[in-house]
Amino acid sequence: MKKVTLIVCLLASAHLTFGQLAQTLIQQKSDCAAVTQRIMEQTFSVERQMELENSPEDLACLNYICAQSYEFEKGQTMLRSQKALFNIEAYKHLRRVDQRITIYDERSGLSVVLYSWNEVEAALSDLKASYQLASSK
Repeated sequence: MKKVTLIVCLLASAHLTFGQLAQTLIQQKSDCAAVTQRIMEQTFSVERQMELENSPEDLACLNYICAQSYEFEKGQTMLRSQKALFNIEAYKHLRRVDQRITIYDERSGLSVVLYSWNEVEAALSDLKASYQLASSK
């Protein structure tokens, strides 16, 4: 009886978890972070933006790269307006394979820690897996 109860609890929690996951997945451009939307508008053609709108998984991956694949170095005073000035597109080529690197962005005046390519690829794999799980429901 304990095993049956455990199985039922696991199935119920998995259903709730995946139900919440589906609600948080990016489905359209407006679901993306403001920085991602700005980068898309400034650097992508209208055709490319429409392609991304038709592929939520690709849009979510772009959002991760633009808004979550780095962090602002701790201990520095920063304004929201400074954060908004940062554009990862200018620094993607500086990432290291297996170590984080700190860069100084002159435009925003902030030090930014870029996650390693290994970290980025692992996060993107997890993100893609979550979309595959959601689409298989």
